[in-house]
Amino acid sequence: MKPITTVGVVGAGTMGSAIAQHFIMKGLPVILLDQQDAFLEKGVGHIRSSLEEAMQRKLIDEAGLEQILGRLRCTTDQAALAEADLVVEAIFENLEVKKQLFAELEQVVGADCILASNTSSFLISDIAADLKTPERVVGVHYFYHAAKNKLVEIIPGEKTDGAIVSALENFYSYYDKTPILVKDAPGFAVNRFFVPWLNEAARLLEEGFGSIAFIDRVACEVFGVGMGPFALMNATGVPIAMHAADGLAGKLGPFYAPAEILCKQVEAKQDWDVEDSTPLNDGSDQKEVVIRRLVGASLGVAAQMVDEGVVDATSADLGARAGLRWPVGPFELLGKLGPDRVREMVESVFSAWDLPLPACLEKAAAGQALSLDWVTTEVVGDTGFIIFNLPDRMNPLGEQVMEQLDRCVDELNARDDIDRIIIHGKGKAFIAGADIKFFLDAMDAGDLDRIQRFTEFGHRVLNKIGASDKTTFAYLDGLTLGGGLELALACDYRIGTRKSVLAFPETGIGIYPGLGGTQRTSRLIGVARAKLLIATGQFINAKQAYAFGLVDTVIDPPFDWRELAGFSIDRPQAGRTEETPEEAAFAAFDGDLSSPLLDREGFEKQAKGIRRKAPIALKMAMELIDKGRDLDLAAGLQLELDGLKTIFATADAKTGLSSIITGQKPVFIGK
Repeated sequence: MKPITTVGVVGAGTMGSAIAQHFIMKGLPVILLDQQDAFLEKGVGHIRSSLEEAMQRKLIDEAGLEQILGRLRCTTDQAALAEADLVVEAIFENLEVKKQLFAELEQVVGADCILASNTSSFLISDIAADLKTPERVVGVHYFYHAAKNKLVEIIPGEKTDGAIVSALENFYSYYDKTPILVKDAPGFAVNRFFVPWLNEAARLLEEGFGSIAFIDRVACEVFGVGMGPFALMNATGVPIAMHAADGLAGKLGPFYAPAEILCKQVEAKQDWDVEDSTPLNDGSDQKEVVIRRLVGASLGVAAQMVDEGVVDATSADLGARAGLRWPVGPFELLGKLGPDRVREMVESVFSAWDLPLPACLEKAAAGQALSLDWVTTEVVGDTGFIIFNLPDRMNPLGEQVMEQLDRCVDELNARDDIDRIIIHGKGKAFIAGADIKFFLDAMDAGDLDRIQRFTEFGHRVLNKIGASDKTTFAYLDGLTLGGGLELALACDYRIGTRKSVLAFPETGIGIYPGLGGTQRTSRLIGVARAKLLIATGQFINAKQAYAFGLVDTVIDPPFDWRELAGFSIDRPQAGRTEETPEEAAFAAFDGDLSSPLLDREGFEKQAKGIRRKAPIALKMAMELIDKGRDLDLAAGLQLELDGLKTIFATADAKTGLSSIITGQKPVFIGK
């Protein structure tokens, strides 16, 4: 496919201007088209206002703002789009108008230009039906605010060229979006189950099963969200919810039809009174009714989609997390609530509308759990890839993820047709560490054995990688922190990019690196630098990591990660530099915060950081490095495991790990 270097956006309204903003912020020139200069001026105003907010948050400065806006060209002349490699349509929702626009665009743009629609109401196949080249038409459904919200649903029509779909998946991933592939079906994926969630809340209000505030509060509690359905409708526009429900009802039936109270709210042109807590129908089962109806409506529809092949369970969950900011998607929530309970909830809601129970819920209740594939494999030529498909989660290494990683390692190790394995994380992180909530839950339950078992299993998995007869690579195109860096250290080689950021933050959150960090690091780059990195927790880029010997090469990230297939490195640690005298002196550091090493001239910044670390964790980490330096690797790794319960039993560990969740700066007491 021809590279996408210039983007056209048709429609300078709220959505179109935000789509244009995303691209210009990522460095791409954009041609923004609308019918009148006044519309364009308003759209540019939206973009400037959003960028000024970013400037106030010190994400960009004034020069950066003007540089970003300098990539935007506004026009009322369709002929200007002849330069575009991708044109995204974001005009108002009228099928005939959209079809006419695409027919005109077809005559203007180049033969290789991709034509995309941001429609939320119409099938892509219907938009492309009368075109001469329907194979280049595709849906790219954005979510508000399109410049900030990561999710993009990619929807191929009946005749869309598969190469275009693959190209757009790579394109959006490269430019920091989270694409999911969705079948051309009413509501696509996320709106299909989200709109019924909103509408069911309105029905509950209408039927007297709680006040607005009560229903919102129960929804927040059960789904773990920050805003309930009524608050969300106020934020995005109450009419949007009604029109979305009406559109789905026209294609999928009366279950989706907007509640009468929702229609009346739109007629009155009013937001919901989210402060209203007037008690209604105060039966003791009121809360359970709200839970049953909201879960039954949304998870039932999500299960319908999986049955219909609209989207797979993993992508549906990713869409909910990335697009709706739900902490867990519908199928992960199903696992938490229990498949039997969810089956009963869905059945109670669906039976009232004569809807059949989705088959996948029947199977889940019978013990055939739906697969959430967070770690997957793909083979390209003689290279096997292990892909972490959790782009929205910075700390994914929990029990289930580690089990899936283990299966993937076994699968690729058993293949005779590959001779290398490359581990890759989608999103802005390779892997940014272990699942903090897992640790806290186990500590709150007093179950330190669970942490011990998980870490022992993690060691076995990493040892498999280290002992593989394939050549193993970690492709560190993003944040590589804590457990993620320890996973990378188990590989034969580490590949850095301009996006690489490496660190061991553990001693700053009350623990020590427990998946081999104190042992593999010192063996790779020496005791002094290992101690320096683990004690300071400093973040280093690929250039610094190359000089330290942590990464073996630094490359420009390819547009498609599959281009790494067949990648080879001539020799390890080619960029490693000699230790400076200051670094070498750090080999003697024993974790004592009164050490004279911390008073060295020129070391003030690092010393200040070290003195903020958890004293017990710091001392244990340094001791582990010292005790393990003369042992074989297996014995050194066992030292880490032997100290786990001691470190996780400390008050400092609870304080430090909790600080990740609360966002508060930890204060350690050395206990």
